[in-house]
Amino acid sequence: MAIYKYKGYDPAGKEVNGVVEAPTRAIAMKGLRDETILPYLIEEIGEKKRKWKLFFQIGIMLKSGLPLIKSLDITMRHREQKGLSHILSAIKKHVSEGKKFSEALADYPQVFPDVYVNMVRIAEATGGLADVLLNIAEYEERKKEREGKIKSALTYPLVVGLIGSAVVGFLLGYVVPKMEKIFQSVKIDLPFSTTMLIAIGSFLRNYGLLLSILCGILIIVGVRVYRNSVPLRKKVDRLLISVEVLRKAVMARISELLAFQLREGIPLVAALNGCRGVVNNLLIKEEMQRLALEVEKGKPLSEVLKDSPVFDEMLLAAVLTGEKTGELAGFLERMGYYYRKDVEKIMGRLTSLAEPVFILILGLVVGFIVVSIMTPLFEMNQLVK
Repeated sequence: MAIYKYKGYDPAGKEVNGVVEAPTRAIAMKGLRDETILPYLIEEIGEKKRKWKLFFQIGIMLKSGLPLIKSLDITMRHREQKGLSHILSAIKKHVSEGKKFSEALADYPQVFPDVYVNMVRIAEATGGLADVLLNIAEYEERKKEREGKIKSALTYPLVVGLIGSAVVGFLLGYVVPKMEKIFQSVKIDLPFSTTMLIAIGSFLRNYGLLLSILCGILIIVGVRVYRNSVPLRKKVDRLLISVEVLRKAVMARISELLAFQLREGIPLVAALNGCRGVVNNLLIKEEMQRLALEVEKGKPLSEVLKDSPVFDEMLLAAVLTGEKTGELAGFLERMGYYYRKDVEKIMGRLTSLAEPVFILILGLVVGFIVVSIMTPLFEMNQLVK
């Protein structure tokens, strides 16, 4: 059971708030409505705030019978992000002046992607706006959860790497200089490993900051050159898409998004074009455009996928079966699930392998430093005896 905090209105129109315990958000909302409370905010305690929560709020209020302008007004007054509240205020103003909700959203492409604007546009024509908004919010929620799993899997190796770097930096920057003074005062012949360690420590102390600045400049310049050079971007993107886990991650996202759009009534051509806005890879963008143009000419999607350098034969078989059975969205959804699980397995194996490798490398580096320091100390001890 989860605990949800809520804000809403009672039958008298008075604003109320509190907490409720329920297995899911949907059950919590139903319980509140059974108690004649109209909620405009239901949030699991401790849940990270997300941008798409506003679609959930607007969808809930539309589902409860409130008009769109009133729903926008309530959502706007209870947003914590000032920038987003400003956008909602402008959207409400446009809708009040007679502009369609989808047209108002389209004025802010940096916030609301075209793929979702198209869904809202079709929902306005069919009368299912509330359901579409709730589905978009749910889809984004699931996507964030999947991304969170991948980030969590990468957290441990990253933490080990940061801690290891801090330990090595402390040894080189603080311990080694002190030991160097001791060695110089005794005037003994140092082993090669100790001499190399002292040289590395001296180099990092003298040039470490400059080296870090140069690396930062090179990274910034490299990113700008990559963004501004289309041929370079294509070469890098071709290299990236050749990596199996990245290619499957892209296919998973495109398959899921295509299925989601088709289930919401978006035509296939528009759905293919909509997928271009959710990927940064130029080759994928060009391929989705090619698929959309070929399908617009009347060719089946399965036929144009045969010549695709990106999508594999398994996806082609699923699309072909989906077209024959009339369940294209369903088969795309299954393929998205398959690719996503495959990516999670690969990432799991990589992180499982990365953990001992990171620890081994850290152990070798620290061991080298310790041995390089202790060896002269043992020799000094023998001289004293």
